[in-house]
Amino acid sequence: MSHHATTVRVYTPTGWVIGTVHVPEGESLLAFLNGNESFFRMTNVSLPEQPRTIPFLALQRKAALIVVPGEETLGGLEGHGLVRHEVACLFNGGLVMGTLPLAKGARVSDELMQSNEFFAIEDCTVGIDASPEPVMEAEELVFVHAAEMFGVAELEPD
Repeated sequence: MSHHATTVRVYTPTGWVIGTVHVPEGESLLAFLNGNESFFRMTNVSLPEQPRTIPFLALQRKAALIVVPGEETLGGLEGHGLVRHEVACLFNGGLVMGTLPLAKGARVSDELMQSNEFFAIEDCTVGIDASPEPVMEAEELVFVHAAEMFGVAELEPD
């Protein structure tokens, strides 16, 4: 079975882990994250505070709070008839604010409360409560792990 290598940055309780995941050909990164593996196999990994790259890491799925895909994954989320909701997702150590595209009539709370899965948020600001000072960065797309969030707020449209 052939795979394609995708670079990801994964925010974990110990900080950012950067590496390559090998996604089965024809499967999206989101579908791969939501597969039934309890560990993600990552190669060519850099860990927080470690100068050396390590060849292999099995990262526990529930340690992945948010996943920022590499450039090659962007695109392909164009949905028609989707309503965009402004949301803020809170997790231990930070938050992600952005838009969640949902089918018309779907409610954010219903969608996420029933989910243990990763879901896509577009046009995000990721805020990490890091020392010495908080880090804010803009991302086009991130995948947020619903099961590991402690809250999801819907922001009122302006």
